[in-house]
Amino acid sequence: MFPAFILAKLYIKGSLKNTSTGFEFTLKNIIDSTVLVGIGPITVGETDYEGGALTMAVPEKSVSGADISSKNAIPARMGIPITVSVTGVKLTPGQQKIGVAATTSDIGMIKFEINDTVA
Repeated sequence: MFPAFILAKLYIKGSLKNTSTGFEFTLKNIIDSTVLVGIGPITVGETDYEGGALTMAVPEKSVSGADISSKNAIPARMGIPITVSVTGVKLTPGQQKIGVAATTSDIGMIKFEINDTVA
């Protein structure tokens, strides 16, 4: 199990931004290649976002959080960015605290929190 402070280094500082349908941020695996078989919840303030509200994307594949599984996994290769999108809410400009939870095929559930500023 990796400590949360190490997992938080997966987050690309400055990547948090609003989109036309919600918000997104980027992760980059710096630890070891793995496979993501689940995502969520993504927590903002007191609100959790799960399932179809989430999408994970790598250059060759994009999968809804409701559809990620061991049979429809997202590769998390070292150095390759992963975009996490949340549909349905735009963030207020300024400092935000985001909780990230995901499930990998080899480690299981990972959780960490980040703070970043929405431009």
